[in-house]
Amino acid sequence: MRATATAERRGGPFLIPARSVFLVSALIALGLGTFTLLHDRHSGQVDAVYLIIGLIVAVVWLVSIVLAFMGFRLGIFLAAAFAFVDFGVTATAHFESGTGALGTFVKSEGLPVATVAMGLLVACVLTVITAAVLWGSPHGRDRRLNTLPLLVVAVAGAVLTILQATDGVHRDSFGSSNTEDGAFAAAVTASLWLLGGLWIARARRVGALLIMLATFIVWYSFLTLHLLKGGIPLSVVAAKSGVIWAVFSAAAAILAAASFLTALALFLLAILRPRRAKSARAAPAAGRASG
Repeated sequence: MRATATAERRGGPFLIPARSVFLVSALIALGLGTFTLLHDRHSGQVDAVYLIIGLIVAVVWLVSIVLAFMGFRLGIFLAAAFAFVDFGVTATAHFESGTGALGTFVKSEGLPVATVAMGLLVACVLTVITAAVLWGSPHGRDRRLNTLPLLVVAVAGAVLTILQATDGVHRDSFGSSNTEDGAFAAAVTASLWLLGGLWIARARRVGALLIMLATFIVWYSFLTLHLLKGGIPLSVVAAKSGVIWAVFSAAAAILAAASFLTALALFLLAILRPRRAKSARAAPAAGRASG
């Protein structure tokens, strides 16, 4: 069943139409999931039968994404369900202790698989969330572009957060957390940052809170891991991993701090404006009553 015309005319909560966000995130999730599956097979984590079934599922997933983009709710449901399952399978296989744990996985398959695994979690989260939005308003969007810079920064910040965590996997350096927990936290943080950047176009309070939460985690982690006593200075990161990785960490922290302050200001404005409007409406009413 297609989404109704009335639903399509309604404005959506995102700065970008949910259908476009869903298509991009679902295709990325499908591609990264297939990449991870092939490496699981190469490392001996799964057998040939599992690989064949997984590839068949990938084809069905692709068909469901196309149907969802065309407006069929069955496709939306199936694509979101596949993303949800893939999130659970990946989190269980590579972000928990065991033979397929991320720290062990990268030793046999290379560091890029860590980046892919974290990116897969982010893409799956975005696919599931945007599927819910797509169900009601596939084409609608908020046309005010004043929050576009926050969305651009959120995309850049999420990418830098994943890259920073990739270096953490390489050096096995997440403070008191193990590699798997630290990488999983980075994926969740990147997801929150992206969702906040999308949602702040209309739902200012929700979007601002998501951005504030995600960016607080990023810059506070940078502060404790690299600047405070007992942390690893960026000069050591540059010496062990390369200057570019130190730049990624610093850039992520700078973007996070700037986004946190901006989101905090928008959140306070979103709270104060309704109160001012209510007071302005109450004043004329009180004057007419006294008159």
